[in-house]
Amino acid sequence: MPVVCLTAETGTFLKLFDMTKSPVILFLSILFASSLFAQTGQLPINRVDLMPNLPTPLKIKDWKQVAVNYDQFVFNQSTTGEGLPLVSFGQTGAFNYPDVTPVYLDTYVRSKWHHQQAEAINILPAVVGASLVGIDKLNQKGIDWVSPMKDFFNKKNGQDVYLNGYSTTSGGDWWYDVMPNIYFYQLNSLYNNAAPEFDEQFSRIADRWLEAVTLLGGNSSPWTYPNMHYRAFNLATGKPLTTGVAEPESAGSIAWLLYNAYNVKGDRKYYEGARQALDFLVNETANPSYELQLPYGTLIAARINAERGANYPIDKLLNWCFDRGPLRGWGAINGSWNGNDVSGLIGEANDAGNDYAFVMNGFQQAAALAPLPKYDKRYTKAIAKWILNVTNASRLFYRDEVAQDHQDSYDWSVQYDENCVIPYESLKEVWNGKSLYARGDAIQGGWAYTNLSLYSGSSVGYLAAVVSTTNVPEILQIDPNKTDFYGDKTFASFIYFNPLNQLKSINLELPEGTWDIYDAITEKIIISNASLNTSIDVPANEVRQITLIPAGATTTVKDGKLMLNGHVIDYHYGYTFGANLNIKGFSVSQNPAIQGSDVSAWCTIDGGNGTETLTWTLDGQPIGTGAEITFKAPDQIGTYKLRCSVSNQEATVVDSISLTVVDFIPQPPDIGQVLYDTRIVEPNGQTTLRIEPNLQVNEELTVLWEASAGELGGTGNLLKTWTAPQEDGVYTVSVRATNQWNLTTVASLTILVRSQTAAPTTGLLYLPFDKMAKNVWADKHHGVASSVYSVPDKRGGVDLAYRFTSGSSVVSVPNDAELNFTDDFTVSAWVYCELLGSERFIISHGSWQQRWKLSVTPEGYIRFTVKTDQATVDLDSPEPLGLNQWHHIAGVYSGNALELYLDGEPVGFKQQQGSMGAATKDLTIGRADLSETQYAWRGVIDEVKLWNATLSPAQIKELPNIWYTPIGVDEISKNSLVIYPNPASSYVFIDLREMKGKMNVTVYDLSGKVITRLNGIANDRLRLDMNNVMPGVYFVSAIDESGMTFTGKIILNQ
Repeated sequence: MPVVCLTAETGTFLKLFDMTKSPVILFLSILFASSLFAQTGQLPINRVDLMPNLPTPLKIKDWKQVAVNYDQFVFNQSTTGEGLPLVSFGQTGAFNYPDVTPVYLDTYVRSKWHHQQAEAINILPAVVGASLVGIDKLNQKGIDWVSPMKDFFNKKNGQDVYLNGYSTTSGGDWWYDVMPNIYFYQLNSLYNNAAPEFDEQFSRIADRWLEAVTLLGGNSSPWTYPNMHYRAFNLATGKPLTTGVAEPESAGSIAWLLYNAYNVKGDRKYYEGARQALDFLVNETANPSYELQLPYGTLIAARINAERGANYPIDKLLNWCFDRGPLRGWGAINGSWNGNDVSGLIGEANDAGNDYAFVMNGFQQAAALAPLPKYDKRYTKAIAKWILNVTNASRLFYRDEVAQDHQDSYDWSVQYDENCVIPYESLKEVWNGKSLYARGDAIQGGWAYTNLSLYSGSSVGYLAAVVSTTNVPEILQIDPNKTDFYGDKTFASFIYFNPLNQLKSINLELPEGTWDIYDAITEKIIISNASLNTSIDVPANEVRQITLIPAGATTTVKDGKLMLNGHVIDYHYGYTFGANLNIKGFSVSQNPAIQGSDVSAWCTIDGGNGTETLTWTLDGQPIGTGAEITFKAPDQIGTYKLRCSVSNQEATVVDSISLTVVDFIPQPPDIGQVLYDTRIVEPNGQTTLRIEPNLQVNEELTVLWEASAGELGGTGNLLKTWTAPQEDGVYTVSVRATNQWNLTTVASLTILVRSQTAAPTTGLLYLPFDKMAKNVWADKHHGVASSVYSVPDKRGGVDLAYRFTSGSSVVSVPNDAELNFTDDFTVSAWVYCELLGSERFIISHGSWQQRWKLSVTPEGYIRFTVKTDQATVDLDSPEPLGLNQWHHIAGVYSGNALELYLDGEPVGFKQQQGSMGAATKDLTIGRADLSETQYAWRGVIDEVKLWNATLSPAQIKELPNIWYTPIGVDEISKNSLVIYPNPASSYVFIDLREMKGKMNVTVYDLSGKVITRLNGIANDRLRLDMNNVMPGVYFVSAIDESGMTFTGKIILNQ
């Protein structure tokens, strides 16, 4: 049998060895909970009540061994075979930190983007989970896997939080934007400041999400909670995403971040932000659950109740965690599939024969809720019962637990995954007529050739850390400390639930010394002076929640807490639950305050009974009463204690802040933006940069300029000359200004460095949409138009553009090898957007999943996305497009950077490297592809052009002025052609000697109708035969290789 000991240094049980070598064991459950077997003080979770106490068959994997084997397999760089190794490395310094070699880890086995994927929701929990089971990821065979995780902090693009990729944006999905920060906080709690940047990242993350809470309406002056019922929040724009399925549960995960930031940093603003987010969450009228973030919020609500005396409705929150929610239909699954209990798994809980369970969600929910009994012991039994069920059922995601014909990726697993450690993403209740079928979404979605999921299996270490087996197969040991990140873990604590109908004894091996074993459920010392080998009895269908405390120690009771040496043993001694008077918000309108100025102050209470009186003092002198007061700041400069005392018949609580009174309140330096001569520089070229500060009275600035590469010259602090490096790319110059009051402002500028040699004017594709979808540059790659309508173009030219009005509107160009170029390209179009509400696709070739796209985000920002073998990168415009306005958009990928142009002018650059793969889909205008209709364009698109080359900025500046069909004399260029004889009767010569390279020459009549097109070569002349043309006036347009347009007029006589 397993022998268990408790080490005094860590306060955790450790399995030393397995004396019987028998299969791993388990914990919990008997018949489903019944009031007949109710335990005093325990409350039910409704959906958990429906689960069996003892699931059948009971078969507990050795989860710790699974986690260890998973880590060894997934992070092994030497494995060989299809899709192996799973881990790889990118180019050092490619993203946010110059010293980081980025880690790549496939999301699924045999991913179609093998060695190109780096998702934080996959890699971070893999590192955390391995660490939780005792693997040192900071130095694993000489490799540091911890420090490189800092690269997920999106620093270069200014997002300043952890996101799901090394260079991406927030604002599309709370889940992908918030959860990477949860995982980083967990990592940092295990490896405190392992990287020098971790501490700064920790604080900046809290600041950024507090900004979101504030911008969404959270405030303590006076107290209001935010509206977080949105799909996501864009940290760059400060705007929520109002379309798509809302994820209000994200308020819970953000509260988890902010409360932990408060406990680490001690800044009250984080505490108040956490309370504001939770206030929003508990005031939701319908279950806000979406995926996973609600359990983290529930834990932190219970912890704030226990530690701060709040009274959040844990019953409501816990039931939401398990009940089927209306937003997505997710909850806890109940029942038996193909003879196996699956109760406790998390996923689509329809209760209609078509449930769909996901392994990661069970692992993570167990991690989030296992610590909750420390803070609310009323739910210890219910949570322990659920953990038993989910621990048992989670084995079914693994190949060796499911029949071969009830899984879809068996061959790869049996050939390469010897220890069977990579699970399927999901289990389907019925699939293809078979009950309990292991599968996933990757094959069907075209993302991978198997449904074996790393992003799901990466969280296995969380469950493995929480549960272990005992000498009684039906009883698990649950460790609530393991995943209580940043909680007080002074005392070892364990939970044992007996699902059987008879009393059972659990063997313990204690560390040296003597111990008293306290049971929080019965609130008794159940064993005194225990040492070495001992055992505890767990009554039938009851739970024990034990804590080891030094034998004979004198405990105290304070504010309903059983304590020892300032640390809590039992947060609710005497089952003291309910409203406790507490102050959740305490703020002033200004701090520091100017001498003699009016200062407003607010005190927001919680847990009161309506009879409270609030009394305010400043340095002991009364200044007012009530929840809000206004008082005069003292005339004397100094620091004063502002105190609010809140009293009712039962309790008094006090809070205070230090108020600083000054004669002047300095502000951070106002330096504006970095001004420049040009943002696009040739290699080794130069640009002049400057700032123009708006100085405060007597302000003195210390100015420091920094460049990510190249050289900064000049002797002054306000004006610098930057010399570009020789290598093409996107570089950042930043300026930090600090005044004598130690207030700092930082401004930065991205600069594009690349050769500006002109590309050929003619590219692969030119669809002018002038009453047709033909490619006018070549007799191939013609478009097929469906449900589009000819409308006036930007100039008013009749029927010279296409309007897209519905999901069926699309122009498609058949996929072709020539369109699947791997590197440099330029794409451009005129657009007129009539409707947002979701992302709107302008042009796409395989979208972000395969190659590239131009689109407009739901908020109206232009987004240029390119996927290479290095990364998938989005580049957004700094400002949104206005509706019902014409704009010319161009995107360039140079092999070193993405470039975005609006109306001929550059508006953004971003580093991007690598080669693009081939698309399996047609190139589409107005849709993501031919099957997806949700993100279809609403409005007009015109003049679509595609080059497999990078046009120069000068060429792009001219693009808005170049049309397939000119209209009006005003479009004739100042660059006039030499045409002779003119007037003419039968022919003319066009002199091309002033132009460069090959020419494209077009002749139009006054209505804009094309008469003829010819090609010529510069330094020559072109003869134009006019014998078959009616007399009249004609326009000539010639475009050379540099993009320069020359025009002229022919007068043709009889």
